[in-house]
Amino acid sequence: MAETSAKKTNMVTKEYIRRWSKVHGSLVKGWLAEKGIYRYTQYHTPPEMCAQALGIHDDAKILDFDGHAEVVVPNIDVLKALVEDNFFAAFAKPDEEALVDIRSVMRRIGYEEIHVENGKAI
Repeated sequence: MAETSAKKTNMVTKEYIRRWSKVHGSLVKGWLAEKGIYRYTQYHTPPEMCAQALGIHDDAKILDFDGHAEVVVPNIDVLKALVEDNFFAAFAKPDEEALVDIRSVMRRIGYEEIHVENGKAI
């Protein structure tokens, strides 16, 4: 599952990145590992980095979101079990709601194909 979202409007980008990485990431990573998640990544999008990338490849626009998270699971049942877990309702979801404009959240469910890993074509 991949998820893009915007930060709460009252939060500055630097604080959002710090809190999402240090507080939310620390809160959920052990729980996610215990529940069978293969990988949880956060993709941070500071505005200054986005501005540097404009026009590198073509005239495509940069996606307008503050963060992107990816949760890789062995099967969809693991993902379903996560949201049914008491930890999710008591801790993970409230912390996410304190950071993210929930109306902005967009999710994708799919699978990945790896074509290059550790600098090698596979």
